[in-house]
Amino acid sequence: MVVKGAQIPTGPSAAESPEQASNPRNVLPPLDGFPVVVTPETVGQAGQSADTSQQLPAQTDGRASEPMLPAGPVIPDAVTEGLPAAIQQALVDRLPEEAAPGEIITACEKRLHASQTLRDAMESRALAAYFHYAGPAVRLAKSSGSWQHITDPATGKPCRSWSAWLRAVKVSRQHAFRMVKEEPLLEALKGLNVGALGVRQIDVLCPVLTNHGKENVRLVWTTAAETGDTSAPNLEKVRDQLGLAVGPAETDDESGKTSATPMLRFQVSPGTFDEHRVREVARAQPEVSLLVARTILSELGEDGATG
Repeated sequence: MVVKGAQIPTGPSAAESPEQASNPRNVLPPLDGFPVVVTPETVGQAGQSADTSQQLPAQTDGRASEPMLPAGPVIPDAVTEGLPAAIQQALVDRLPEEAAPGEIITACEKRLHASQTLRDAMESRALAAYFHYAGPAVRLAKSSGSWQHITDPATGKPCRSWSAWLRAVKVSRQHAFRMVKEEPLLEALKGLNVGALGVRQIDVLCPVLTNHGKENVRLVWTTAAETGDTSAPNLEKVRDQLGLAVGPAETDDESGKTSATPMLRFQVSPGTFDEHRVREVARAQPEVSLLVARTILSELGEDGATG
């Protein structure tokens, strides 16, 4: 039995005990005949030395090998897929460790630029994947009203607003807006030269999608595009000319509920108004309508009102 701390000769002339012969795992690797203090540390060091020597490449030309830098993690090809060839090459080009300072800093900045391009591309892909998978769930929660049956962690009561539910599931209002409104529009306009939609464009087109379907959204866009102007004001003008103005049902973005009470819109576009809408509101809310009428008459004066 080997006693911890005992010195054991390990040269070629060292006698091998019967116990060591029957259990070769207890034999330490030869170290040029020097005695070794048997401790957990020295045993670990000896094992490490043996493992390292096995991993070193064999030298066949008699020259000393160059110091080998530890290899970095292997990056899957899919990570850099789609990047320009110059960017991909800059990511793998060797950095000159021994060169003129100007050459070194140029290579470093080239690698940094390529890395930042890669980072931006990865973030864009991650966000696109997030919208792809999360968008349908957010839209379904919104359209079904099922979010109202979830307990708000902040109050311990059912969620009283759409915003409260978004906070509970950690979806930003900005992302939710895109998921609920922009993504369905982009899907409806797929194949057309649309690009990113602005908030006003979304506001104009969303009611068309809700009340009249995808084909009419495409009709409004292509008609506006034929005039060379797809700005929000022109989209609104085209929408109204095609008779695809906002329907009578109004949605409360905060609660997610559809209001049965019509709301008065004085103008659907500059210089015009929806007479049918005004009459509908007057029938549904005579007191408010009368107050509005009196306010307008008061502002214009009797002469202006009757003339």
